[in-house]
Amino acid sequence: MPPLQVMVMSNEEIKGKSILACVEINRFAENVLVSRGSRIGSGMGMLLEALWGYYMNSVLQSEQVEIGWFPEHQYHDFVCLQKDKAWNPETREGEIFRLEVKSMNLDADESKGHFDVLQQELTPTDLLLIMVWKWKSLDANHAVPQIIDHFIGVSIEIAALRDALHLARGGLFVSKDNCPETCACQTICKNDGEPLNAAGKRERLSGPESARPSAKVSYAANFGGLIRMLKTSSEESRAVFRKIRREDNTAHEYISFIHRNYPSEEENQFTKDEWLAVAQKLKIEAANLPKHELIAAIRLADNGYREILRTV
Repeated sequence: MPPLQVMVMSNEEIKGKSILACVEINRFAENVLVSRGSRIGSGMGMLLEALWGYYMNSVLQSEQVEIGWFPEHQYHDFVCLQKDKAWNPETREGEIFRLEVKSMNLDADESKGHFDVLQQELTPTDLLLIMVWKWKSLDANHAVPQIIDHFIGVSIEIAALRDALHLARGGLFVSKDNCPETCACQTICKNDGEPLNAAGKRERLSGPESARPSAKVSYAANFGGLIRMLKTSSEESRAVFRKIRREDNTAHEYISFIHRNYPSEEENQFTKDEWLAVAQKLKIEAANLPKHELIAAIRLADNGYREILRTV
């Protein structure tokens, strides 16, 4: 792989520009995408993802970079390019970073967004963008899609969080030393890095054929769910979750983003004793409150409570 390009903009600058692009998407939606009624499975999320590329270029108009589309179907959706340089997708010439966009409908019972790319398929400059959106009612009959929250982070760091929790839940990753296929892997295993769940079944379509969950289902598809990947089911997995959150800022930002938009996930992740420890630091008298009232009191008292929760 060729040397990575020097970043023209910092990640914080990229985040700021992306937020501006989301503001423009919402403005466009209110002018153009008003609909009679709304439907969760409408494909609107895909449209919002595509609009991000268009409006990000509008925001970057006076900069020395621009957003490009990949011409073929692959993991990344977009690439940030230097305007004055040729672009070669094979060598990455002219590239600043690559970016994958995911959208999550807040009203869906379960987000369909999956982040299941393998770590070895990522580079340190690859970014992951997630937009949370919902239908906003304009009147009794009409609604419009609106982006309500936004996350950008380094993809490989989010993948590291995902993979550590996958292992903590009893899953594993295939290597030449533990591949379920009968072929003899001498130096390179064709399934290297593929995730298997605790039952030994493949989590991606490209995983070992012999590890199919059943004749009816090709793969389990639980690996990398944007919400599901943060769930823990044992003391060991909960300890791993808390250790990574304490030590890794990107992991903390991602966890906080998910918990901000899906508060029940946060409520279920932490014990009442942990919430009581937060309340004590905030000087909230809450020892006799039920857990849900305790959490409500903490959220009402201090919007920065997640920084405390990170350390309990």
